[in-house]
Amino acid sequence: MALQPQVNRRFLFIPFLFVLASLLQLGYVSSHVVSPDQILRPLIVLWLLVALLIWPAYWLTQDWYWATVLLTVFVLGFCSSTAFFSVVLATSAIGGICWLAFIRLKRTKMQLAHLMYILAGTSIFFSVYALVTESAMLAHIPWMDYRQSVLSARRYSLPSLSSSQVKPDIYYIVLDGYARTDILQELFEFDNSEFVSYLQEKGFIVPSASHSNYPATPLSIASTLNMDYIQSLAPALGQTPQRWLMAPFIDHSRLRSLLESQNYETISISTNWTITDNVTTVQYLHPFPIMLTDFEGFVMDMTPLQSLEPLLSRFASSPNPESHRKVIQYNFMALAGLSETPGPKFIFAHIISPHPPFVFDREGNPLDSDHSFTFQDANEFPGSLEEYQQRYTEQVQFVNQQLQEMIDAILSQSKSAPIIILQADHGSGMLTDLNSLENTCIRERFSPFAAYYLPDLERDVIPADISTVNLFRIILNEYFGAQLPLLENRQYFYKDPRSYYDFEDVTSRLDEPCVLPLK
Repeated sequence: MALQPQVNRRFLFIPFLFVLASLLQLGYVSSHVVSPDQILRPLIVLWLLVALLIWPAYWLTQDWYWATVLLTVFVLGFCSSTAFFSVVLATSAIGGICWLAFIRLKRTKMQLAHLMYILAGTSIFFSVYALVTESAMLAHIPWMDYRQSVLSARRYSLPSLSSSQVKPDIYYIVLDGYARTDILQELFEFDNSEFVSYLQEKGFIVPSASHSNYPATPLSIASTLNMDYIQSLAPALGQTPQRWLMAPFIDHSRLRSLLESQNYETISISTNWTITDNVTTVQYLHPFPIMLTDFEGFVMDMTPLQSLEPLLSRFASSPNPESHRKVIQYNFMALAGLSETPGPKFIFAHIISPHPPFVFDREGNPLDSDHSFTFQDANEFPGSLEEYQQRYTEQVQFVNQQLQEMIDAILSQSKSAPIIILQADHGSGMLTDLNSLENTCIRERFSPFAAYYLPDLERDVIPADISTVNLFRIILNEYFGAQLPLLENRQYFYKDPRSYYDFEDVTSRLDEPCVLPLK
């Protein structure tokens, strides 16, 4: 078989550019939660896939032009969103009509090479447009001040910190969206006193009026781990909307810096959510060989690549209920067995439950939904208020059962008494509107469940109205002599989701009653 001239291969870059443009477009759409670096791995994988398909495409068509067209159709049809496919198709059609009119005026015969020039121009245009759009979005981030804030957290130190001979293991377990006991009774008509009694009998302190400082997970966990308000931690962010900017403060927090200076080993367990999925720790435990990023899951949801999900689910954390169930169960199982790991440990686990999606009933049986799989909560929850109320309560019961088994295992297996922190990042979201402060029940959203096992400390060391920003200040003061002053308890809601770090103080609204809508 004679090969065509080398020049005929010059258009093979077209499908590669369309892959780039498609991923950049999806990255821009999801840019509030997806960091730009998450685009790299799927880009490399899809580029390799296209490269592997070049020779099969040529073998089928016996023509490099048609091989390029075939690969382009594959990329646009299989690796791009419906919106992107439609826009590219329309642009190519318009370009083709204009080119056809032009060559007719020139009285030139239409050739396949002309189609290649149209596709090449379209691919270059969309790639450049996507790069410019992404760059313009990133340009609004105050990078210099932001990097300085991240470095300051990573290098944080305290001269007053004293080294103790006994260094208890520290379990920081974030139960996403777990509501305080009085809120469960008031809004969900669920009595959680049996579980609270179990904790108190085990020696846990269960504050009755605990509060979160922020209404959203990235803000709350970053604030807790860095023992400061976001306004002080990263003051320059202000009007920026990107949630993922909190990830470095969660990965390399002030607390981690201080504990590692005390020879603690930091261990994290996969959360199935990239912003809190800390892969930088000494040990990163995960239930699947490959943990997909938020962006990779988003790409699978938005493109026909979702047809590969049954195959991927065997070795990767796919965006589906079964995968999410496995991640949650793995967290509880891993936490129960970590006490046997030698040396002082700081263990971080963010368990996305009882927060939606509701994938367990009260007995732990799989619970499927008529809605597509999503982490959306509050006003974005795809079901009814009645469904939220019932299934949230059942998932709380499942979480309680798992926590009891986990706590029994940790306490029975630990050689010395550990510190165990059960802390919700925020309250439930049944009466929360993430787009509107006025339509949000502040009392519900800022009333998280909290329970602390603090060996050798008196119960009154934890105030009844503790807020999460002061949690590790108290622990470091009591166990390591840190002498950190406690901050004033304040609660902040962002003024607009598009200016995620521009806050309004809502402390005065904490006692406003929540009103359930009439059924």
